[in-house]
Amino acid sequence: MPVKKVIITADDLGIDSNINKGIIESYKNGLLTSTALLMNVPETNEGIKLAKENPGLETGIHLSIVEGISLRGVHSTTTDNISYFDNKICLTRDWKHLLKKYFTGRLNFTELEEELDLQFCAFLEHFSTIPFVNGTQHMHLMPAVWKIVLKLAKKYDVKAVRLPGLGMPSRLWMNKRLPFLIPFQALGEMHKKDCRKTGIKYPGDVLGLQFSGHTDESKLIFLLENIHSETVEIVMHPGYESMKLRKDLPWAYGVFDWDSERRALQSEKVKNLIKEMNIELINFSKL
Repeated sequence: MPVKKVIITADDLGIDSNINKGIIESYKNGLLTSTALLMNVPETNEGIKLAKENPGLETGIHLSIVEGISLRGVHSTTTDNISYFDNKICLTRDWKHLLKKYFTGRLNFTELEEELDLQFCAFLEHFSTIPFVNGTQHMHLMPAVWKIVLKLAKKYDVKAVRLPGLGMPSRLWMNKRLPFLIPFQALGEMHKKDCRKTGIKYPGDVLGLQFSGHTDESKLIFLLENIHSETVEIVMHPGYESMKLRKDLPWAYGVFDWDSERRALQSEKVKNLIKEMNIELINFSKL
């Protein structure tokens, strides 16, 4: 069988100590190859420390377009009226509220660029390079936001980016999240041309969005058995139960199952399947 190259990424490093713990455990005892660090959340400093203590776990930046503390520290079109993190000025809480601002012309993209630039700078205070970038709730794919992300990616020499594409139709498409996924898959496919022009790399396909927050052992096996590209990123959210996140951000984490995702990444059944399928686990630097 031809070798399939798979990146397994954990989003949300830094958001909570219980999530941080689960991510590191999923790397040390499991299949995790990469993690995306938030630069503006309550446990960012702990996330930075853990990333440095585990250099084999490739750490990129999870751009907080929604969901995070404003590094600009002022109320603006990018912020929310709820201080859901530590009673500080916070960014728009989720993709629904952001898209309302986006499509009604109430989002100032200069302010958004300043916010994201500060996140890039904060990351580079602690790490020499940015191996990859993605965005919270995939908002980096929205065309006007993508222009900013691409500009900053070139400015800071980002090596790779998450771009879901349309891929090959398969059983993976038969999912209740399909109406949500198709627009982002189409946008990701459109943006690949920009990456080819600038030399920014991206995996051939992105899986895991179908079951975001609920990728247990059986679903992870299902994803692995339905790989149709030579290189694939599988997006995961491993962690330990966090009642704090459920309480403070119920719209985002009210039904997340971090424990099941953590267990799936450490499953012997999954590890054996990867060997049987001749899958090579890589990170973005090996694209």
